[in-house]
Amino acid sequence: MKALRTIAVCLAILVAATVSAQAASGIQAKKAEAKPQAKASMPKEVSALIQEGLATRQGRQDIPFSLFKQIVFPVSPTSKDLFPVFFFKAKNGDLGYIPSATGSGEMEANLNVFFQFFQADATGALKSFAVGKPTAALKTAGEGYKPEAEDWYSFGLIMPPGNYTLALVLASQDMRKMSVAYADVALPPAEAAGQTLWTSDPVVVKDLAQVEPDQRMTVHQGCFLWGAIRIVPTLAAEIAAGENLEILFFVHGPAAKDPTAPRAVNDLEVNFEVQTPDGKVAKNWPPQSFESFFIDQPLPMKLIMQTTNEKGEVIKSEEKPLEAGKYVVLCHVTDKVAGTKTETKLNFEIK
Repeated sequence: MKALRTIAVCLAILVAATVSAQAASGIQAKKAEAKPQAKASMPKEVSALIQEGLATRQGRQDIPFSLFKQIVFPVSPTSKDLFPVFFFKAKNGDLGYIPSATGSGEMEANLNVFFQFFQADATGALKSFAVGKPTAALKTAGEGYKPEAEDWYSFGLIMPPGNYTLALVLASQDMRKMSVAYADVALPPAEAAGQTLWTSDPVVVKDLAQVEPDQRMTVHQGCFLWGAIRIVPTLAAEIAAGENLEILFFVHGPAAKDPTAPRAVNDLEVNFEVQTPDGKVAKNWPPQSFESFFIDQPLPMKLIMQTTNEKGEVIKSEEKPLEAGKYVVLCHVTDKVAGTKTETKLNFEIK
């Protein structure tokens, strides 16, 4: 458990510079001008589609899909910008998957994807803040392909704090089918390190790996990227009996041990506890220490059952998986440098 956590922390340190570099070349550089984050051609029919439903947040749905989740990640320990990741879902058949022409046996769906962020001016009118056209060449396995099955997708970008409205558009290659979905986005301002502590929404990790940074803005299928780390979460937050619950979240606002050091080192303590829905403690662990705002911790979902003799001596010890059912994992976070605290929780299920 400790070795895996150490690997994750090392990866977080490696990619911090990469994410910061991407911020410098993205919306951060344009902030003073309040111009689009990326140069992208927004077809007139797409702009018209967005405007049609902007006031009511209800739009045309030739390709049924929905925005269903957003998670706000930090860019780096010192950046005031944030990295929100947006998740949308759709059925395979609605996205137009067809067998790949390469003969790989995969299914492919080539879509046009556009986004536009709006901010309210002093009168409350929504004004365009940023537009973009992410790359979206989607692939899925051909074996066992089910048109009625639903999958999820993600994209993220670096943005300054503020309140926004996102309009996301999916369109067929010939632009004959178009759909739009809307979401209100709140990116809280970053306070000075050590003043306020809060966390990103935790997720259950299925896989985590270091990858080559993708300099393009890209729609990802079944995963999301943070710098040079690809994270495959189980968004349903379900695990099998006996499996570890690997939980991941980021801590915003921790103080550095040495503010003058070239690389920020934190001193965070996290107490993990699993409870049943009625608040009874099912499992807990000794406090865990982290030197990074990147928290990735596998938690064994097993109880140690001990049998003692009349003298109280342990004569038998065995592991027993937590029973199937619904649980809550609570994460109590303390910044031991600044003395600030926060907590987060996640509902999950053992199948």
